[in-house]
Amino acid sequence: MLYDLLKKEWIDLKRDRKILLVSILLPLFLLPLIGVIIYASVASQPPTVGIINNDTSNTPYVNELASYVRSHGGIVYINNFTIVPDVEIIFPQGFAENISNIDKVAMVREIVLISSQSNAQNIVNNGLYQILYNTSLERISFLANESHVNVSPSTIREPLVVELGYIKPTKQVASSSTDRLGQLARVISLILFPAATPVIFFLTDGILGEKERKTLESLLASPISPFQFISAKLIISMALGAISSLGDLVGLIAFSVFAPFIVGGNAGLTLTFSLSVVIAYLLMVLLTASISLVLLILIGGSQRNIQLINLVITGFGMLASFSSLVLNFSSLGPLSFILVIPYVQIVGGLLDGVFGLTTSMIYLYLGTLTASILLIVISSRILNPERLLLK
Repeated sequence: MLYDLLKKEWIDLKRDRKILLVSILLPLFLLPLIGVIIYASVASQPPTVGIINNDTSNTPYVNELASYVRSHGGIVYINNFTIVPDVEIIFPQGFAENISNIDKVAMVREIVLISSQSNAQNIVNNGLYQILYNTSLERISFLANESHVNVSPSTIREPLVVELGYIKPTKQVASSSTDRLGQLARVISLILFPAATPVIFFLTDGILGEKERKTLESLLASPISPFQFISAKLIISMALGAISSLGDLVGLIAFSVFAPFIVGGNAGLTLTFSLSVVIAYLLMVLLTASISLVLLILIGGSQRNIQLINLVITGFGMLASFSSLVLNFSSLGPLSFILVIPYVQIVGGLLDGVFGLTTSMIYLYLGTLTASILLIVISSRILNPERLLLK
């Protein structure tokens, strides 16, 4: 009986193949196109720095700063320029004299364009710091020579060295690549939920479509069980949701595969991380479908109710997505209230896996799977044909 229902769903699907093709192909072309446009925009707008030199004796310092900016991808204009640069640096008269004198302080003026979105200010400040650092070493060396003391200028300039190490929540030694991978995992958590949302449309549209075609009543009155009806709709909607998110999913998997290599990981870490991301995505789709289904059965299938379902699920999804940026899931207890909120446990499981809490990740994933199946079973038990048909 379930096979016959799936066959019927497939026949209905072929009627709307144009919509399906558009929903699949549009993200595949549109998302990479947006990425190319953004990259081209950034590449075509390198940071620009204008330097005004009011004293020819400042030239060595001006050239040093200009060289630093150019080596970091910036464009430098010196003295005569008509454009408004992202950052303008003014070397005043007497700068060279002051900076080379051990008991004087040199000054430059920095003017920043408020509408600039580039990192020109950071580049300029780093270049100025390089001048400051070299000057302080020269002053220390001068004082050491005058005092006839044999010391290392760099040791006096930097008397403290910080030895940085990383550990996992399990107190095992970790590397900086694991820490960076955790930051990337938080970014992926923001992408997971939007990639799973198309299943809401396909599930609600599949049931409302039956209602509009006057076939829902006959289906519900047939010998098929509510569980079989619900299962068929779930399987098809989840498959269509995954297919329509193919562009997101392919990009997500590709990012997950290369992310460990970007941060300096190994092949084993890549496989584990990619598998965890795929499982998290599939659980997102299943949980979204099960919540959509139980809400649809509880409140009915009118257009206004569909909008309410979208609003509720989107609210939970956004809450979970942003929780990945502010919460330390490794410090939360297994009975923490926030883990009851839909989708939060999936995000928590993904991050726990990255940080070495494999057991916690498995528990959270299994808990989500169990809750989703339970919602589906509850939906089949409380399915009220009259409510679905009339509301």
